[in-house]
Amino acid sequence: MPERPVSQLSVVGPAARAAALPPPGVDANRYVADLVRREIRLGLLPAGSALPPERELAEALGVGRTPVQLAFRQLRSEGLIEQRRGRNGGAFVRGAGEDEPRFHDVIAEAVQNRDEIRLAMEYRCLVEPAAAKLASERRTAAELETLRAAHESLQQAEDDPSFMRDDAVFHLTLAAMTANPFLIRGIEDSRQCCHPALALLPEGGTFHEATVAEHHEILVAVEAGDSEAAERAMKVHVERSMWSVQKLLTALAKRRRPAEL
Repeated sequence: MPERPVSQLSVVGPAARAAALPPPGVDANRYVADLVRREIRLGLLPAGSALPPERELAEALGVGRTPVQLAFRQLRSEGLIEQRRGRNGGAFVRGAGEDEPRFHDVIAEAVQNRDEIRLAMEYRCLVEPAAAKLASERRTAAELETLRAAHESLQQAEDDPSFMRDDAVFHLTLAAMTANPFLIRGIEDSRQCCHPALALLPEGGTFHEATVAEHHEILVAVEAGDSEAAERAMKVHVERSMWSVQKLLTALAKRRRPAEL
């Protein structure tokens, strides 16, 4: 089997790992901003999460402190993070609960991009079942432990941001198990596109219970190396998610005035 690709997943999030230097020809500040922005949109950095200190993040990414400062400035201008002063200050991820206008911005973004989100969900329905099948054939013991830990964390999530983060970790861990960089990037990109809509789905209740149950079926199949069962279980899961997202976006679009769309 070919050497596993190194993923940039969770450079600043809960599963932090060493990151590669910025690709040649890419502005370092844009590189840093893109990494942090992606993790926020993937749900790996929930609202209220503290970002690493500038110097620590610069060292982890192999860049100077100035690019990190410029990246944080850009992310603040986008409303994704905020700077808090004082003893426990620093850069923190902003959330809808702290900023009601930001919540309405998420709704507007989801409705405006509903066609792209629909296509991304369609992509997930086609690709993620196949990825789950491949993951069940290629998984390592260490990756299974990571997948089990993600599922356990999902079951114990105390709030919606934590649930969203653990859901993303579960899916992206499965993608990494394929050892296919094209699948990994495609699944990351599609989840990033879908995140605004997924973040607006109902909190807790039957929606979360269904997700936990479906993840359990996927986990059991992958653990057993049952590729066909893993494919079926993932198909059920992503198709239910697509149905939920489509219903939500249709309802939101109908509530907004035509001039707002």
